[in-house]
Amino acid sequence: MDKLSVGFLILFCLGRSDESTPQESAKYRLNDSSNIRLLDSLVERLMDCRQIPGLVIAVVDGNSEILRREYGYANIRRSRPMTEHTRHCVASLTKSFSSALLGKLLNDIGVTWDVPVSKILPKSIRFPDDYVTEHVTIGDILSHRTGIESSFDELWFFDVHNQTELYRRIQLMPYGNTFRSEAHYNNIVYSLSGPIAEIVAEATQERRLSWEDLLETYILRPLGMSNTSFYHRRTEAEMFATPYGHVPDAEDLQPRPTELNIDMERGVETIAPSIALCTTSSDIALWMKCLLSALADDGCETISREIVSSVTATQTLANRMFHSRIQRPFTPVSMDVHGYGLGWFTGTYRERRFLMHYGSIPGSYSMQILVPETDLGVFIAYNGALQTDPYTINSMIFTYILDLVLDNTPWITSPGYACNFLNSSDLSPPILRPENSVRANFTAHHAAPYVGTFSHPLLGDVRVRYEEPRLLIRYGCFEGELVGETGVPPSPSSGSAKFLALPTDETWLLLLYSVKVTFSSHVSSSSSSSSNRSVFTRLALPLLEQDMEFSRIEDDLNDDATGKHLDDDDEKAFPLQCPPDCVTLVRCQGVTVLSALVFVVTSLDFS
Repeated sequence: MDKLSVGFLILFCLGRSDESTPQESAKYRLNDSSNIRLLDSLVERLMDCRQIPGLVIAVVDGNSEILRREYGYANIRRSRPMTEHTRHCVASLTKSFSSALLGKLLNDIGVTWDVPVSKILPKSIRFPDDYVTEHVTIGDILSHRTGIESSFDELWFFDVHNQTELYRRIQLMPYGNTFRSEAHYNNIVYSLSGPIAEIVAEATQERRLSWEDLLETYILRPLGMSNTSFYHRRTEAEMFATPYGHVPDAEDLQPRPTELNIDMERGVETIAPSIALCTTSSDIALWMKCLLSALADDGCETISREIVSSVTATQTLANRMFHSRIQRPFTPVSMDVHGYGLGWFTGTYRERRFLMHYGSIPGSYSMQILVPETDLGVFIAYNGALQTDPYTINSMIFTYILDLVLDNTPWITSPGYACNFLNSSDLSPPILRPENSVRANFTAHHAAPYVGTFSHPLLGDVRVRYEEPRLLIRYGCFEGELVGETGVPPSPSSGSAKFLALPTDETWLLLLYSVKVTFSSHVSSSSSSSSNRSVFTRLALPLLEQDMEFSRIEDDLNDDATGKHLDDDDEKAFPLQCPPDCVTLVRCQGVTVLSALVFVVTSLDFS
């Protein structure tokens, strides 16, 4: 080789050495001390202005974990800090694990996502019409494109039905759109992936394993995710991030982080394959590294490239399921979510395709994002915040990290700008208090028209009973006392009356419902006093984002007006035990407030 060629080769090699791959850029930029300080400043300011007790971040680059940060407290009262071993209940991030598990099981028996679930599930599980029942596939269920309406979370959150009864009622759920036309997010339908996995796995095993055991066998243990468990199998509380809600202080009415009682959310087990996983930042890093390796052809022994590619491919539009607040013209750039795969949202940020899912359960909010083009994975989780949606804060942190990796000027120009953006986006939940409610002293005579059991084929039973001098209402695991605005029981002759249902257990934190209760029939019944009484026969609650009517069960017309027809021995024990500084929160329709159920009584007929 002549000297000219050698010189050219040296120059070529020197030139190449100055170029960095996206992976090298990520490692270099995120490990740069100045960028770490910028990220710390942003997160700490967000935690301050949004009252976030604790937050964790894990970032992986292909097969390497390149950044992990822990901020604040897993438990404020005990000064227990967030660590890489703190467990976070990641709610809907569970869906990506369920789809990967099912992909492996189907692959083992040579079955595709297109197999109709009617060939697998028992005949008792039906959809609202025969055509969908016969043709709906596993892929349809995992991509939320069955057509069944969203917003059925009250059924599992209030623990109204057991799993068998819940699945049996899928056939009563209304359609939000036509079959396979677009996605409608539905936790209950998605959770059918659990029994499907159990039945499919049983075909290759001598005994039937639970979905939880299957996930541990096929995914968690092979990946080394030894600190991952399930919401309903929690053992040591100290291992978990304590969830927090924000309750107005008694004196200045300013919201303060308050511990939530996680035992209240008993219904999680009912739809476990949709929302039940609890994990750590170090464990989820192992999961993200496996997925990125599979997508990059580097290989992951636990999950094949074919399975990962199939679950992350866009199957349907996600217009109704995710509304990003990072959108032009409100922000300089857009984080667009376009579609949904099988347990994954798909979208773009600065022309980079990402795969994402957020998780939200009261006091636990998380997000996992993969950017295959840059071989980047990001996990963020925190245990409570002043917010009205579960993904904007996480999305802001993610876009900031990706901007640093891509060497872009972040659209979040300063920590102060981030807080101002959240303020302008109205992300603080309204704090409502039943200021004018006064407890009424009901007599048995005043209570008689209301007492009874009101039933709905899909939504189950609402029970109203009288315990002198209170009128109580129960729906699933909620119990409240009916109170009036004046403290005087309503008169039937007034034709209308308004109630609040104040929780009898003060550990409840509830969303404000405007609930119409309509009484429209004059019904004669034999009461304990052997005289006829007039009763209300309709009760309507605004569940499923609309007024749903419950009809009085006629059998209870012959029962005593005191409500003794309720079999209290069959009821679940109330109140649940909770520490004095703990409240239990119910979060519905994306808004969390301190308040009470509202009952409005109209159209009385006592003729």
